Amino acid sequence: MFDAVLDRVSRDRADAPQPGARSWTAIRGLNSSFVGPAVAPQAWRSGEGLDQAYFDHDSEPVAPPPKPVFDATHLKRQSAEEIARDLGLLPSDTAAQLQRKRRGFARLNHPDRTPEDWRDAATTRMKIANQLIDEALRKAASARP
Repeated sequence: MFDAVLDRVSRDRADAPQPGARSWTAIRGLNSSFVGPAVAPQAWRSGEGLDQAYFDHDSEPVAPPPKPVFDATHLKRQSAEEIARDLGLLPSDTAAQLQRKRRGFARLNHPDRTPEDWRDAATTRMKIANQLIDEALRKAASARP
């Protein structure tokens, strides 16, 4: 039934502009109820141009952009020295600065945000980073008068 309607609309549709044809405005991606006249409201009420509105949306869907390739070079750095360098730990860091560094590091290295192949490496990095930050927090707390 639907194919018969489409065939009829295709046959009725003229490729050449007809005399007195009206211009129509359509919002791509929405159905024909969102198609409106650009010039004559009376043509809209009479139903002229609705078949064109259907064919305006009868195209191949646009493919989504490809997913970015995950760069795991930072996850290969597993030593405490490399992770401390990645954290940017300084002896003068305050507790608030250390917590910001912990959250920023977690944003980039948390196992839940990495592909499954790299989760063990991310877990190891997070454990070492948390130990380093906890140690720096203890040192900062003991250095206060």
